[in-house]
Amino acid sequence: MNISGIITEYNPFHNGHLYHLQKVKERCENNAIICIMNGNFVQRGQPALLDKWARTRMAIENGVDLVIELPLVYGIRSAEYFALGAVQLLNATGVVDSLVFGSELGRIEPLKILAGILNEEKPYFQKRLRTYLNNGFPYPVAREKALHDYINRNPERFRLDDDEIERAMAQPNNILGIEYIKAIYQLNSRIKPVTIKRIKSDYHSRELSGEIASATAIRERIDSGTNKLTTLPDLKKFMPEASWRILKEEFQEGKAPVRENYLGIIILAKLRQMKTSELKEFAEIDNGLENRIMEAAHHTGTFYQLVDQIKTKAFTWTRIQRNLLHILFGLDAAEFRLLDENGPQYLRVLGFNKRGEKILARIMEKSSLPVIIQPADFLNSIDLKNKDPLIKSLSYDILASDLYSLLYPAPEKRVGHQDFTTPLITY
Repeated sequence: MNISGIITEYNPFHNGHLYHLQKVKERCENNAIICIMNGNFVQRGQPALLDKWARTRMAIENGVDLVIELPLVYGIRSAEYFALGAVQLLNATGVVDSLVFGSELGRIEPLKILAGILNEEKPYFQKRLRTYLNNGFPYPVAREKALHDYINRNPERFRLDDDEIERAMAQPNNILGIEYIKAIYQLNSRIKPVTIKRIKSDYHSRELSGEIASATAIRERIDSGTNKLTTLPDLKKFMPEASWRILKEEFQEGKAPVRENYLGIIILAKLRQMKTSELKEFAEIDNGLENRIMEAAHHTGTFYQLVDQIKTKAFTWTRIQRNLLHILFGLDAAEFRLLDENGPQYLRVLGFNKRGEKILARIMEKSSLPVIIQPADFLNSIDLKNKDPLIKSLSYDILASDLYSLLYPAPEKRVGHQDFTTPLITY
């Protein structure tokens, strides 16, 4: 049985995701699919619209066979760390043959060329990157400019023009795809990268037209409405039937929609208890960013206002959102160094179908990492001595669920320790 891996957030699962799954099965001979999925917070530094169990149900009912949670310590990082953590998990299963991802470019060779350059980081490339960073360019822009310079210096080696480099490095799914391939190279993994061209709606598109809309557009439409899905009937056509049904159930149970501004109060409470000097202990908080954060924390009252007052051309909206989550969870630079040095520590299973259950049995035999099915049972079964990185990483996942539950609309749903009480999703 061929097994493909995909890396997703399903925030929420829509028709574009269904198209991607169908294409994965077509390209890879109707194979099985393992999904690495963010938990309750996503890579852009936001709480997910629905919790990880609801999104697991959406994934499996629409064709995914097995869902594994991406630990928080990778899920709320930049594209490089997000991709590396996810690919490490797929590689650790010991059963994945290919990684299939969507991209705006839709061609694998240009992405492989760029990933190879970034993986090698030749001295000239590094020199040009430092120059652009020292001139005040944000890292993504500096990296793109350094790539232009490196490739134009070696035209005989690379068949890429400036326009193709720009398109590859300017669009989010291309960037993630490059990072996935780079991670495969770093790990010397046997996993084969495969890309499928995204159709119709761009990642950041705000338009609701046709039958495929971006997750961004769907979330914004929900955020502009009330807490009753009956006021948003126009969204139904953009989601598979199973996804729409699960979304309705979550609304009815008072577990959706989760909104960013609910999170803002928790973050503001955290910031107002801190000193400015403490903020400098966190990764990426430098060059006066700590002062902007503290100033905004005492002059704003919502998540949107907080981020808006902090951001600049150099400090992007997404970066600030991630930085704020790092602060909320206490993930400072030293903690990230410890966790990065040790890499992923476990495969946390969120759900599976019948075929996924068979895949899981194979993973249990071949995996280089322990498999967690029920966290309580797992913790009771192991010797906790010398397991510091594992316990740390898992504790952040559990804390993420505990804080996320406070964002549910219905107060009675805001109980803690849901990682220990929520059943495994099985079909």
